[in-house]
Formats: sequence, C-alpha cells, structure tokens
Amino acid sequence: MSKPDDARALRSRQALRAALLELLADHPLHEITIRDITARAGLSYPVFFRRYGSKEELLAEVAEEEVRGLMAQTYPVLEGQGPEAGLTEVCNYIRARKALWKSLLTTGAAPTMRAEFARLSAQYGTNGPRANPWLPVSLASAFVSAAMFEVLVWWMEQADDYPTDNVIAFLRHLVVQPTMTQHEIKLV
Repeated sequence: MSKPDDARALRSRQALRAALLELLADHPLHEITIRDITARAGLSYPVFFRRYGSKEELLAEVAEEEVRGLMAQTYPVLEGQGPEAGLTEVCNYIRARKALWKSLLTTGAAPTMRAEFARLSAQYGTNGPRANPWLPVSLASAFVSAAMFEVLVWWMEQADDYPTDNVIAFLRHLVVQPTMTQHEIKLV
C-alpha cells in the first residue's frame, strides 16, 4: 500500500496505529475489525485502505516499530553496562507495555517481530568484539532472537504478577550465557 509522508497521511497512520494499540489492550486481534480501528481512530473506512492492505499489515508496522524501540533503548545499556543491565532494561521495557507485547507475541505479528529482532540483532552484532568469533553472526542472531522470543512468549502467558527477576534469570541462563560466554571451539 502507498504510505505518503505528507502531514495528513502521517496523522492518519498515527491515529490508526494508536487505535489498534488501544483495541489490542482489551481484545485479541481476531476480534478487532477494520471498522473498529477506523471508528476508534476517527477516520473513514476507505482511509484505512489508502494506508494498509489489512489489519495484519498495520499490526506488522506496529510490531516492527516496537522491536526497533526495544533495541534502541536496550542496546546502549547492553554495550555500556553489560548483559545483566541489558536484560533488566529489556524486561522493564516489555513489562511497561505488557498488553501490547502480549498481543504482538501471541498473534500474527509474532513472525514479523522475530524477523525484525533477528535482523536488528545481526546488525548490532557486527559492532565491536564478539566473545565467540567462530560463531557466525547470522546463526547467533537467529538463535538469540528465537530463544529470547520463546522466553518472552512464555512470560506473556503467565499471570501479570509473575516475577520479572525470574524472566531475567531465564534469559541470562538460556540465552546470554551460552552465546556471550567465551567458548574455545575448533570448527572443521
């Protein structure tokens, strides 16, 4: 779909995204109609289709933006203060947006989020020294993003009061330690 960058088009896209996020806080994606989204956004039904081909396309845009926001917030912490601070920042970011992340990780947006996370992980993974240079960045990125998202999906399925410190421990032991601890491996 065409996504012009004029001020009115940008306002419409922002209103549609905000409306979808508001609706996702109370309803699963499959219960939300495009009419619900446009009504909440205060826009006409045809305006939606000038911007997006489906509600899934709108959700994919929101998912990509959310993953970029997570990475932009957490990678500087990870690089500056280390993995533990980075994991805490990841969990704090997601906990503050739990309803949104639950929707994004348990709906049709999950593959988009995984792909965007892997892409950005690979991009950030090429910066600076690596603990395991023998491990291809593309493999490490795919593994880390898949493992991390499995833990996060599991977390989103738990009660709202599930301890964040437990999630940080899972991420530390299942994702960070295997990939960021130096291992001497000779590949053939």
